[in-house]
Amino acid sequence: MGKIAFISELPFNGKVDRNHPHMRTEFAQFCALQADHYCFYDIDDIKSGYDHIILLVSKTDSLRDYLYKKGDIVAGLRAHGNKIWFMQESSAQIYQTKSLHLQIWHYNLLQEVDGILAENTTDFNYFRGIVGDKKEINTIPTLIIQDNIVYLRDNIKEEKTMVGGNFNSWYGGFDSYLVASEFETPISVPKMRKVDNEHQLVEVLPHVTFNEWMGILSKYKYAVHMMSNVTAGTFSLNCSFFGIPCIGYVESDTQRLTQPKLSVDRFDLGKAVKLAKLLKNDNDFYNECSKEALDNYNKHFSEEVFLTHMNKVLK
Repeated sequence: MGKIAFISELPFNGKVDRNHPHMRTEFAQFCALQADHYCFYDIDDIKSGYDHIILLVSKTDSLRDYLYKKGDIVAGLRAHGNKIWFMQESSAQIYQTKSLHLQIWHYNLLQEVDGILAENTTDFNYFRGIVGDKKEINTIPTLIIQDNIVYLRDNIKEEKTMVGGNFNSWYGGFDSYLVASEFETPISVPKMRKVDNEHQLVEVLPHVTFNEWMGILSKYKYAVHMMSNVTAGTFSLNCSFFGIPCIGYVESDTQRLTQPKLSVDRFDLGKAVKLAKLLKNDNDFYNECSKEALDNYNKHFSEEVFLTHMNKVLK
């Protein structure tokens, strides 16, 4: 793969150690690829000699405004790397929530880079419509570095349900709550965007590190994530790592590939509710889905599979 640098909004420069306590997916990707990382606000300090420079552009307005005012960042980076990639954060269409000048800036950035790394294969056709047929488009799979969390698989699962996002339209939290209610268990939700009074319906978990989050999740028996926006799919993958059956939408790569029996078409709550009832009442079906999730995690999303894929992409 050669020498790789990521540039993102994250406020640090350097490499990510395998013992990092907050090994969420982008940190895991930096780590597995042994890549250097630079903060966008330190972009002028980037070293030369990289084979690949990957621009992880966040969804925040402040960063996009900064880069817009900075000018042609791709031209400036060509002195430091052979190939410049755009890597999406969040949904492929998130830029359309921004002001018009930032939408145009985003479109132009996609024209200027050499390739695009998408979070989901379902985004390929969208990007292809923007950049045409000549530009390379591929995935950078969601990843878990399991060194310091694999022992958590031994935790006993309790009669509890975790939903993947709170009561916000972005996460589809109320839809998830409706499906999760079929399990007739306590329901928890990770703290995301603030929604008033949601603690009256569910337990709202505090902000924690990734390792702490995985320790909490490992003790849940059921999971639901009816999020219609297609992103990296970290929640479904986290559940599959522990063999937790998770009901979600088929458009997400992590959901579809690891939990095929529990993946439904977007907005098909009727089927999702039926699957929840089946998981609750049929132990054989539950155990089958649990085993399948863990087996498919190892088949499609292990670190070895990730590196094999990225060796082909970053050739």
